[in-house]
Amino acid sequence: MNSGIVRAAHWFGFLSERAALMRTGLMALQCMTPCIAIAACAVSASAQPGLGQADEHSRVSLISETETIAPDTSTMLAFEFDLDKSYHTYADSFNDSGAPLITVWSKPDGVEIGDPIWPAPYRYEQAGGVLDHVYENRLFLMMPVSIDPSTPIGEEIVISASLEWLVCDSNLCVPQFAEASTKLEVATKVKPSAHAEKFAEARSSSGKLLTGARGDAVIVMWEGDTLVLSNHLGYGMSFIPAADSAKPLDLLESGTSDSGTLRIEFDFEKSNRVVGWVRLHKVDGNPGAPVNEKLWIINVKRGSKPNAFLGDSESESQ
Repeated sequence: MNSGIVRAAHWFGFLSERAALMRTGLMALQCMTPCIAIAACAVSASAQPGLGQADEHSRVSLISETETIAPDTSTMLAFEFDLDKSYHTYADSFNDSGAPLITVWSKPDGVEIGDPIWPAPYRYEQAGGVLDHVYENRLFLMMPVSIDPSTPIGEEIVISASLEWLVCDSNLCVPQFAEASTKLEVATKVKPSAHAEKFAEARSSSGKLLTGARGDAVIVMWEGDTLVLSNHLGYGMSFIPAADSAKPLDLLESGTSDSGTLRIEFDFEKSNRVVGWVRLHKVDGNPGAPVNEKLWIINVKRGSKPNAFLGDSESESQ
């Protein structure tokens, strides 16, 4: 058996270059707001929500897209988080508070688990200019799993995880703890599991990649190092950065607008790519033109526009 401590750092297929190792324990909490400090107090009082005590405000299960897996192939796992009403948990993004998900895997040798594929979170603004990116009600966090070609047919693979995460409402933050596991049978044929439709739904709701095509609802331009995103359909917009993106500056003010145009400056010191999502939202008094997709994925290099291939371009914007 082997195990590993993984900080989730992979967004819809774009691999993070940041370190994957995280310290275990609640020292990983980023005590940046009063509610986080309250969470630390809850820990000192020995409240462990994952053990079923009164402070449990979320639940998690580990599920698989298939019941079986063939040697030298892969399938998908997912953590399915269910959150109490009014509570949220944090994305691994550019947040002013909160804490990342920490996962400690236990799995047989020859089993490899890839980085989680994060869905698009939502902006969450708090008093005092605090901006986070969060999930409410539910988080479906997929990750690929593969096995060694020498794994014998008929073997049962048990994969387990110990998790730590943070949930908050408007007044209180509470650390959560859980153990989750799933089983896969090694077989020559793939058999879908009872959860297969959840994975298909997660893929279909992950957003559409901006390619510069006429059908794109969002237009990508540059003014120097300022990214300009616009739509002429009557919608407001929000930009949500992925963990691997260049750092957006003043995102609280520039990251959302009802005008149909966003102008966002970036710090390109650690990355020359802008990676994330653009979410369209309705504006009061304007129903907006009909669109098939309101969530768009952006992945462009500094100064470049998307093109029809992978949403990326080497050419400079005009």
